[in-house]
Amino acid sequence: MPTQKKPKDFESAVARLEEITQLLESGEESLEKSIELYTEGLGIAGFCSEKLNEAEKKIKIIAEKAGVKVETDFESGEEG
Repeated sequence: MPTQKKPKDFESAVARLEEITQLLESGEESLEKSIELYTEGLGIAGFCSEKLNEAEKKIKIIAEKAGVKVETDFESGEEG
């Protein structure tokens, strides 16, 4: 399989995930190509998850510095 480069930012990663989704949903790709696309998509999804976790931490830090109590757990969406 060809080496996959890491996305440069969250927005380009999401755009590529959308492309991969369309390609896989079309059903026109070969099995081998579909597996490559799926594997690439998993890597990009992991990258996006990391970026979202980083953003969540930054938001909590900014809110705490501003004296705002962060009551919402971003992951579950529950008050706490």
